[in-house]
Amino acid sequence: MTFLTRFALFAILLLPFLSQGKEANNHLCNLRGYEIIFPYETAINKIKIRFEDKPNIKSSELEKFKNSFEKNFKGIPLYKEAGCSNARLSEYLDCLISTDGKDCRIYYTQMRIVD
Repeated sequence: MTFLTRFALFAILLLPFLSQGKEANNHLCNLRGYEIIFPYETAINKIKIRFEDKPNIKSSELEKFKNSFEKNFKGIPLYKEAGCSNARLSEYLDCLISTDGKDCRIYYTQMRIVD
């Protein structure tokens, strides 16, 4: 076997082990993330509709809700205990508040990556 062939074989065999270190193995992060995101999105959308004509009040109410949610929602500690990406969760929650939410899914898809 040539060196290149050995290297390619080694890389192919090692690749699955390297990728396991970057993700939670049991997809618990997807479940925990959904438990957080569904009630959060629902409440955010209600606030956006309620204060649609008052952008200053809407921004203030969204920020108040976000701070209260992050402090009091019981699913967030479970999410963190599962070893899921806290940075991705924060990015996703911020994205939902500051935008229409259509382009925020990229953060959700990365939430199972461990920080």
